[in-house]
Amino acid sequence: MLESLVTPIAIAAAIILVILLGLYLRNRRWMPWNSYQAGPAWIRGGIYFCICWLLSYVSGGLKLILTSPLATSDNLNNTSWIGFTALCVGFVFMAYSVLWVRYTVRFNRPNKPLMSTLFGLLWGSSSGQLFLATWLFATKAVANIDASWVNKPVLAGVIAWSLMGIWQPNFHNVYWDHYIAPEHDTALTQKIKALGCHVPNLAITLLYLGLFHNYAIFVGFQVIACISAATGMHFPAPWAKSSELDYAHRTVGTKVPRCTGYVSDDYTTDPYTPFHPGWTGPQKTPV
Repeated sequence: MLESLVTPIAIAAAIILVILLGLYLRNRRWMPWNSYQAGPAWIRGGIYFCICWLLSYVSGGLKLILTSPLATSDNLNNTSWIGFTALCVGFVFMAYSVLWVRYTVRFNRPNKPLMSTLFGLLWGSSSGQLFLATWLFATKAVANIDASWVNKPVLAGVIAWSLMGIWQPNFHNVYWDHYIAPEHDTALTQKIKALGCHVPNLAITLLYLGLFHNYAIFVGFQVIACISAATGMHFPAPWAKSSELDYAHRTVGTKVPRCTGYVSDDYTTDPYTPFHPGWTGPQKTPV
């Protein structure tokens, strides 16, 4: 039944992509590159989301998500599957709802949980399908290898993990964290999140995908992660007014500018970095 929705969803994604690109190109003057504005950020994010959904359609991932059972009876009777699923859910929750949120700079952005959750849902479902599409493309690429010593599922997983390991940090550091997400990091938190959240997330969940082929659940892991991240950073509503602190600065003089994260004169007394080791609270101004 759901298979009939695959093509209409892809067509809808293509139409929305064209509309968003039209809005973007028509209003480029309204979308400055040297300050953060929430409206343009949502449009840029929407363009990325549509591209991810279309890649999922081309790879066959969207069809697998809609037509494959969420979990089979074999899964539900398999203690290894139950344990690994619980491990993935527990890790993603702790990594993104606890660790990621703890080491996030929010400044004084108002908390709009409904809009942040909506953005996180779009973000997670799109990123999850991008990861799935990458894994499917890698699986197809190694399918014709004629060598008995090659473990094709393992090789496909390594290729997918490597490709996403290259893509994700560079895309976020060069584009996403500057033009779509408001500033939410420092140099310290970038390292903590990479090593404590993003790298193990891909490793654990891709292994889960390769072992059990629960496509919708795999995407669901990324939805949990991105909703946690979006609400944790207080992602602004499209109409929200932004402050100068929401603008993510990048390196100057480098061939490819990269986001530096929020830079403070003294992280131990900065009001926005209570997570920093040695933080003693905002410096009091003498009366």
